[in-house]
Amino acid sequence: MAAFTVSAPVLKAAAAVSAGRARPVRRSVAVRAAAFEMPSQYKKISPVGTQVLVKVAEAEKTTAGGIILAESAQRKPTSGDVVEFGDKCVGMKKGVTVLYNKFGIGCVDIEMGGDSYILIREEDLIGTFPGSGATADDIPKLTPLADRVMLKVDSVSTTTAGGIMLTEGAVEKPCTGVIVSVGPGKKVEGKDGEEDEIKPLATKNGDKVMYFKYAGDKMYDGDGEEYVVLAERDILASM
Repeated sequence: MAAFTVSAPVLKAAAAVSAGRARPVRRSVAVRAAAFEMPSQYKKISPVGTQVLVKVAEAEKTTAGGIILAESAQRKPTSGDVVEFGDKCVGMKKGVTVLYNKFGIGCVDIEMGGDSYILIREEDLIGTFPGSGATADDIPKLTPLADRVMLKVDSVSTTTAGGIMLTEGAVEKPCTGVIVSVGPGKKVEGKDGEEDEIKPLATKNGDKVMYFKYAGDKMYDGDGEEYVVLAERDILASM
């Protein structure tokens, strides 16, 4: 079985060429190239550094009510199972389900052996689930990565004091919540040959906080409860 060891920048460049779209890219613009199709002789990828290889979960092809969705209407998966990871990763295990940003920031899409994968840096992953094949019901079990925290967002009233029902656009977006899970901390590179260390977070489970309302990644569990995962630096105050 042939193995292929490669870094994400190499795959990005190759994907752009294969799509016939290779061109200079401004540093301030994030571009997600077309999926890179691995040559058939390669059956395995070995990530390097902090890169993580994730087998992407299948897209939802039906709604909760059983309606079949057209391919264009299917939601792009934002989770998958870890297959391999580089030697500089600190919080990865094979087989766990990971969650990543829906816009694919930092991802390289790969097609290999008829399956879809992404190659992504560990620090760009949002969090991990304790097992494989996680669903919306498992959202409360998510463990954030790096310096991220997960909050259960406070609910807001949909009626005024006088009993008038508010439209969704008129409801004030909540920006407070309770921390339900915290990441291990941010990795700080060692100086003068010293080993890297993990700087623990200052916040902890149970803290009630106010946060920047446009920060983080929102998600909902099976009961419709809202959660948000954000970097600790986006917390504005404790309450």
